[in-house]
Amino acid sequence: MRRAILLLLAALAGVGGLLQVAPAGAPAPDFDTGEVAHTDGAAAVPTVWYCPWIEAGDVLDSAIAVASESDAEVNMTLLDPLANAEPTEFSFDIVGPSATGIETGNLLRRGESPAIVEISDGPASAISMQWADGQISADRCIVSVPKDSYLTGGSTKVGSFTQLRLFNPFADNAEVAITAYSEFNLDLIPGLDTIDVAGRSWTTIDFEPFLPFRDELAFKISATKGLVIPVLVRTDERGEATWNAMPPSETWNFPVAAPGGLTPSVAVMSAGDDAVVVTVDIVTEQGTIINAREIILDSTAPALIPIADLADPPFGLRVRASAPIAATVVAVVAGSEIGGGEGGAADGEAEELPTTTTTTVEGTETTVPVVEEFIRGLAGTTGSSTPSTSWIVPLDTMLGSETTLWLMNNEAEPATVSILELGEGDFLAAESVEIEPESILGIPVDAGIATYGYSVTSDRPIVAAWEIVGDRGVALIAGVHAE
Repeated sequence: MRRAILLLLAALAGVGGLLQVAPAGAPAPDFDTGEVAHTDGAAAVPTVWYCPWIEAGDVLDSAIAVASESDAEVNMTLLDPLANAEPTEFSFDIVGPSATGIETGNLLRRGESPAIVEISDGPASAISMQWADGQISADRCIVSVPKDSYLTGGSTKVGSFTQLRLFNPFADNAEVAITAYSEFNLDLIPGLDTIDVAGRSWTTIDFEPFLPFRDELAFKISATKGLVIPVLVRTDERGEATWNAMPPSETWNFPVAAPGGLTPSVAVMSAGDDAVVVTVDIVTEQGTIINAREIILDSTAPALIPIADLADPPFGLRVRASAPIAATVVAVVAGSEIGGGEGGAADGEAEELPTTTTTTVEGTETTVPVVEEFIRGLAGTTGSSTPSTSWIVPLDTMLGSETTLWLMNNEAEPATVSILELGEGDFLAAESVEIEPESILGIPVDAGIATYGYSVTSDRPIVAAWEIVGDRGVALIAGVHAE
């Protein structure tokens, strides 16, 4: 059972404009701002996690799942979008190894409210998830990012919208410079070379007015003073997806890349001044297709690598590059950009497609409308830069959706993996599985039994991630190193 407290009664604070800035609230606890060693910005050793995209309102709900392998005290701070308002804090204990889920709408329902999650012991980590009728998105929370980080996979083509949130969870003010890239190479935007983000606040930038009709958008975020946690949110009429910024790496691993019948691609961008050779390996349940696709990536323009034609789902990816790159898997409904974001079916309704014509035996022509289900879905995720023998995977389940834990073995030998279910129930399972060489393995997660995570250990380095697929849409989330 989820923990619940009295719902705070407050009005929704709307903040308009292209640059939506939440005023700084009263000081919250001052946490460590140190950078982490892991290239993908997520490791379970640090005890403070930042969840930049949390929002609960009249139609949107959100939750944070926390998993810990040790007994731990957890303090959750939700920043308030109202000026000079005290942050909302909620504390609870975890008797490890265990995990729990907190519906943040029960704590604060005032729209945007990024979270700071402090965990006293570990290994431990957290994820956040948002949902409504016809919408679901999720991502792991992260410990920090370096001064320069990257986001790929944005788009402002007809019917698509891209927002960039800069979350400053620290006490000191931050200054950030944003460099945007598209298929037209460097895209200069006046006014974004210096953006001030006050301490304990955030700024959200909608790029559709600045850079409309871009099929591919990527960003370099450089903190010239202080640090921020950048996150990208992409939406269209089919759904919403969110993923965090990343430092560049020469390798990226995605145990799940073709979810829920969506059409996936890999959005990549070079972090250097020279062209880069990027190679994609497709990892299936039966084995790996080496060098399935290869491109030459220009140093000043992002690229979108199609992968749906390379194998039948399910499959994962291994992306290799001759120099550091940023990489994101983005999966959309095929053809969803046709007709833009206007005139689509309402939530829960079917979309009428063009009619077909048939002829009876008497020669009379009859038109028959073809009505198909309005497919939901938009998903995106950054990967993991390095395999590990130990993972902690906070997750959430939902009735009407299927949740799957995905494991990838890049080694030439089988991997024996121990999987411990984490949650609030008394009869959570532990099992041992074997992952064949150069393959992936999916573990279905039962919904409705208070499972909020897994502890995964292996005798060989592997990669872990999870997906949730259902009527609301699709979300992909990378796991976290538990070293």
